[in-house]
Amino acid sequence: MVRVNVVTFARLKKIIGKKQFSYEATLVKDLISKLIKEFGLELEQELFNDKGEIRKIYRIIVNARNINLLDGLNTKLCEDDMVVLMPAIAGG
Repeated sequence: MVRVNVVTFARLKKIIGKKQFSYEATLVKDLISKLIKEFGLELEQELFNDKGEIRKIYRIIVNARNINLLDGLNTKLCEDDMVVLMPAIAGG
């Protein structure tokens, strides 16, 4: 296990109750599972769709890179990584 820094925004920040905190995990999916275990069904339903996929309205970013460009939920985490849970931003 490694300690990572987690930053949340918008609705996820409201559910979790804090903007920034540290957590221990090895993979992104482990981190998300631990957060759901601690913060409950509301967080799980907010993050995941009925198929168990991260909702398209959310992005999980590790060290400024979208996990979809890495190994998805199987992305490995290293000590002091920055994991950001945020809504997708669109503009025109």
